[in-house]
Amino acid sequence: MQKDQIIEELATGRMSRRQFNQKLIALGATMVTIPLGSKMASAASDDHPIVFTWEGWEVPELHQPYIGKHGQSPNFAIFGDEEEAFAKMRAGFKVDLTQPCSYKVPIWKDAGILQPMDPSRLSNWSDIIPALKTIPGTFDGDKQYFIPTDWGLTSVLYRADLAPEYVGNETWGMLWDPKYKGRLSMADSLIDGVMVAAIYIGAKDPFNMTDAEMEKTRASLKEQLPLMRYYWTSPADIEQALASGELIATSAWNSSYAALKKEGLDVRYTSPKEGAMTWVCGFCLMTDHDPAKLDKIYEYVDAYASVESGVFALTEYGYGHGNVKAFAQVEKDQPGLLKELGYSTDVNATLDAGIFQAPMGNEPALQAMFEEVKAGL
Repeated sequence: MQKDQIIEELATGRMSRRQFNQKLIALGATMVTIPLGSKMASAASDDHPIVFTWEGWEVPELHQPYIGKHGQSPNFAIFGDEEEAFAKMRAGFKVDLTQPCSYKVPIWKDAGILQPMDPSRLSNWSDIIPALKTIPGTFDGDKQYFIPTDWGLTSVLYRADLAPEYVGNETWGMLWDPKYKGRLSMADSLIDGVMVAAIYIGAKDPFNMTDAEMEKTRASLKEQLPLMRYYWTSPADIEQALASGELIATSAWNSSYAALKKEGLDVRYTSPKEGAMTWVCGFCLMTDHDPAKLDKIYEYVDAYASVESGVFALTEYGYGHGNVKAFAQVEKDQPGLLKELGYSTDVNATLDAGIFQAPMGNEPALQAMFEEVKAGL
């Protein structure tokens, strides 16, 4: 497929941005940025809800039962991260449904922008992994503020052919190895950057560090800074850089591993000895949602929570899914794929092995510290 054909498929909505960038990796091409708007899939009619979500999570394969019933997708708005989404909603941007990760739910709930959801309206609720229904901060008594749908890991992704000494000896320390100066990367975020450093230095609770642990984390980030090629903000960037050999190792999510494996690259993505970080994202109902759209809101969430959606998330993105039956279906259809992606056929074993993301104590101070480190202070 030539580059102009790939761009045309993105422009007409036949290809998601994630698929688009994966195709460009195969061509050895540079990522192309196309603004959101009319060039993406056309907007639905006004009687459909507005879903505020991550790039790549709006694709029709993740909500086919909704399309089957209503003939089209709901309306989508895309955010880059939860901080951006929160700021826009607090400033008056009106949406019906959002898809943050669990560690943000208590903050959003305390801000008064979330309304409890009614799981009894979801036919797939009984198939959602029980451990994901009781993440601290996502519920209050019998009030459920969060419907978990997607989960996965933040771990080390590296080129095994270029760093063979780490095969079977994976550690976050790979991202501090001076041997690979200029060929390392880490996420430009508190949760996937600073928290990784906190895990690496051995903080007892990375999300509630003592003053001494914060200082040790700062020192670790300062030590790492001159080794970095860059801090990444887009998975497509690190996928392309790993494919070309520009990068040897980086922090990453499951989707980047899945994309590069499909390209035939010798990459590894296993839990470092200090522990990988587990994230869980899902849907939240906004307090100012349009009540006339409530039925369709629940129908969309239920479609996303289906087995079909889970199979797509696992096989195409490498992400875990809230529906436990999706794992059994993937293992049946593609034996061994779950293990290759870093999941156990016993999903609880995978969840229990990770360090769950949680609300960060003293977040403003951590953000200020991170900005100072990046500025060389």
